[in-house]
Amino acid sequence: MTEQQISILIQSLRCANKITPLQKDILDTWNTIHKNPFDAESARRQILSNNINHLDIFGAISATPGIKYKSLEELTHDDMVFTLCRQFEGLIAKEYGTETNHI
Repeated sequence: MTEQQISILIQSLRCANKITPLQKDILDTWNTIHKNPFDAESARRQILSNNINHLDIFGAISATPGIKYKSLEELTHDDMVFTLCRQFEGLIAKEYGTETNHI
């Protein structure tokens, strides 16, 4: 998706009267990534929530060559941002019914 398409999606989710659990996860993940200042504890909670709710995305990210599993406590700021961005991409792919194995 382009930046413009993502922006339109986020705006439409923010304005929607009802959203699905998947759409809520998309919006929550987006908000966590863009929170200023970055909140590491919120990021850890969102990563964990996404991992639990979307095992397929967790599996795709974990299977990416060069990715080494770390506990939530071991994640650096960069690790958290990387993970949240990959999760966001996977959530968008699920919403639009596209493959997530490119994560």
